Amino acid sequence: MSDGALTENAWLLKSKVNPFPVGGELAFQDGRLTFELGALAGEAFVGWVEEELGTEGLADRLKAGEKVKAFDHGLDEVEVSWPKLYAGAWMQVEPKGGGRTWLVAYDYPSGGSIGQTLSLMSGRKKGKAWKKALGV
Repeated sequence: MSDGALTENAWLLKSKVNPFPVGGELAFQDGRLTFELGALAGEAFVGWVEEELGTEGLADRLKAGEKVKAFDHGLDEVEVSWPKLYAGAWMQVEPKGGGRTWLVAYDYPSGGSIGQTLSLMSGRKKGKAWKKALGV
């Protein structure tokens, strides 16, 4: 495992076919992989994340400046993979003990073929940096 830290804006996705992207900060530091929601998520539809976290009033809390962790796992507690369908531009984080499998896009998943192509190209580059940081 690498000890290199990495942090950047990323988007949680509800599913591969119905993404409802919610922005936040993906970070790897001291052997922990985290995703924190903040201002970037304030204007998104966060109902599905709210349901997954078992909380209420998430949108209002985020708009008020609160930061909320969507997940916080030790690297040894999760299986991290990069679905081939998305050419390494999306990361999948699956807790080994069960629970929500999180899909994370490094770039906002935009509509239209040109936007998707650019997002995949940029996301693949970022995916390689994440693989290196995670020692995968």
